[in-house]
Amino acid sequence: MTADERPETPPEHAPLDEVDATETVSPTPIGAEPVMTEVGAAPSAAHEDDAEEPPSLWRNGPYMALLTGETVGNVAVEIAQVAWPIIAITYLAATELEIGILGMAEGIAFLILSLPVGAWVDRVSRRKVMAVANVVRALTMAAIPTLWLMGLLEVHWLMVIALTMSAAQVFFDMAYMSIVPSLVPEKQLSEANSRLQMTNEVARAAGPGLGGVLARVISAPLLPIFATVGYLVSALAIWRIPADEPPPREHDTTMRKEIADGLRFVFQHPFIRPVVVSTTVSNFFSSIAFTMFPVLVLRYLEVGPLGWGLLLTAGSIGGILGALAAPWFARTFGDGHSIAVTYAVNAVAFMLPVVTFLVPRPVALGVLAVSMIGGLFAIVSFNVVQVTMRQKQCPPRMIGRMTASIRVMIWGIAPLGALISGVVAEHWGLAPAFWIGGLGNALGLLLLVRSPLWRMGEVPVVPSGSRWP
Repeated sequence: MTADERPETPPEHAPLDEVDATETVSPTPIGAEPVMTEVGAAPSAAHEDDAEEPPSLWRNGPYMALLTGETVGNVAVEIAQVAWPIIAITYLAATELEIGILGMAEGIAFLILSLPVGAWVDRVSRRKVMAVANVVRALTMAAIPTLWLMGLLEVHWLMVIALTMSAAQVFFDMAYMSIVPSLVPEKQLSEANSRLQMTNEVARAAGPGLGGVLARVISAPLLPIFATVGYLVSALAIWRIPADEPPPREHDTTMRKEIADGLRFVFQHPFIRPVVVSTTVSNFFSSIAFTMFPVLVLRYLEVGPLGWGLLLTAGSIGGILGALAAPWFARTFGDGHSIAVTYAVNAVAFMLPVVTFLVPRPVALGVLAVSMIGGLFAIVSFNVVQVTMRQKQCPPRMIGRMTASIRVMIWGIAPLGALISGVVAEHWGLAPAFWIGGLGNALGLLLLVRSPLWRMGEVPVVPSGSRWP
């Protein structure tokens, strides 16, 4: 559902799996042998002593450096994110087709770069990759106000900037998803991911409203300077994480073989495969609908910058509640069943925008607010429970490749949906784009219902190379 976890994807409906959170599986029973991550491999330090209660995450220095950088940086970034659609639609008068092409530019790097970058980050320091990627994003975002002040900003420049941001985000996200499990014990993965996601949603709640106010006080094209500051703050905080070493890898292996291993692991895994396929379906159809979301709000409903920011803030409140509720979903429905349950809530929320074309404007705005709150609540909960499950199923040495294999599917398909969205809206109007997106998104739920996860409470760990009966 495109939307973590953009240059960065517009925050109105973040993609499924946008969340940089981990997935949850049942812990090793007390007294049982710990699950080996690889044949003949010793358990990692995160698994060594499940009997001892690990120290609070607040006392985990490396994790807190990551959390602090993401919290401070994301607030500034979200302020600037409000400006993207305002610049394109209000200042540059972009057509629906141009908005679709811009949406495609925001995600195309995931299709092209995810697999090689995912294999590469398993060989290098993730901390350095994340810091450098944030510096690149800081400099790129600074180009928007610079071009605007020079009188040179055009839609095609936004597309170039979006492509660059998309490429830098691939490097950051591949390293980010790989580094979190190395910073905390396995039994704290769900809590650690929930906190990271909650800080993201707090930033999304505070940033857009403030950004909407600032967009009325200063020119919207100047707001990206806040993103520049945010990315630099995040880079400095991440640099404070102690130097990390890449996990040991097999000898005499090539990057091509490692990419193939990652794809094989994902698509042969009985629990990860159905989540990836259903999320890919969801992200394709939701990108058809929500690429046009800013056009619906800013042009069709004639909402100003302040209203746009407040609407995004309302949705982010749902995201905060979703991050808090994710552990409850896992406890109440089980790690497996909760994945389908949270997806079902999301499918309902994604159908609501079609109602806006049938009701008066004040009612339409209320419906959109409900859709935003409910949609982001479900997306964030879904992402926390399913990402936690994935990470615990994956051997540490393969997390980067697993993440890349998944992202190339679930985010790589979004640019095609964005382009189709622009074509549909340009030729047949906004309403058909939202009908196609809402109905198509619901198809992913059918795939989850038919998977083993639908019938599962606890999800057992399937050792690498093994097959589920």
